Amino acid sequence: MLKKIGIILLLISLAFLIGSGLYHLMLVIINDPGLPLLIRFALGGLIIALLIILIALIKERWEDKKNEKFDHRKY
Repeated sequence: MLKKIGIILLLISLAFLIGSGLYHLMLVIINDPGLPLLIRFALGGLIIALLIILIALIKERWEDKKNEKFDHRKY
C-alpha cells in the first residue's frame, strides 16, 4: 500500500516538473526575438510530437494492463 502511494506521488511530482519545464521552454522559444522562425516552429513541433507519442504510449500501456489476464496457478 505504501509502495503504491509513493509511486503515485513520485509520478505526480515528475509530471508537474516536466510540465512546468516544457511550459517555460515554450515561453522562451516564443519570446526569444533572436531565434529564427523556422527553429521556433521546429522546436515547438518536436515538443508537441513527443508529448503526443508519450500520451499514446501511456494510453496503450494502460489499455494493455486492463486486458491482461493472468493464471495464478502454481505449477
